[in-house]
Amino acid sequence: MRDEATAKRVILEHCRMINEGDVDGLLKLYAENCSFEDPVGNGKQYGLEALSQRAAAAISSGAYEDAATPVASKDGSWAAVPMVSTFNYLPLAGPAMAQTGLLPPEPPEDPENKMIRVNIVMVIRVNEEGLADQMQAFYGRSDATIIDKK
Repeated sequence: MRDEATAKRVILEHCRMINEGDVDGLLKLYAENCSFEDPVGNGKQYGLEALSQRAAAAISSGAYEDAATPVASKDGSWAAVPMVSTFNYLPLAGPAMAQTGLLPPEPPEDPENKMIRVNIVMVIRVNEEGLADQMQAFYGRSDATIIDKK
């Protein structure tokens, strides 16, 4: 079923599954033929296997998604939520983000004690079965900062 409540529930559940480290739970929210861009402009990826790899990498980096209140489209097909995502600089995220130009090319001093903070707006589209068939994460270089671990 596609309605505003479903779209909002799916987008918040996506964040909760990342925060709980539950890749399988996350995949249950998505259609088999889903597409995602994280970030938009970095190229689309397709399917649950690619999403599984991306989610596992985020979780292994200690990702935490602090989501605000989502909004939905009138037809219930789309939902968007602003969030702040934080994760460890090492071993994966920092070098990968530097390689794509989202962070400076030189690692920070003491990278093992650094995290990355990213302001994101995530958008999903929900199909008739109530599953996300498209996800887009909007952020750019000006939205990512390196911070000290707490």
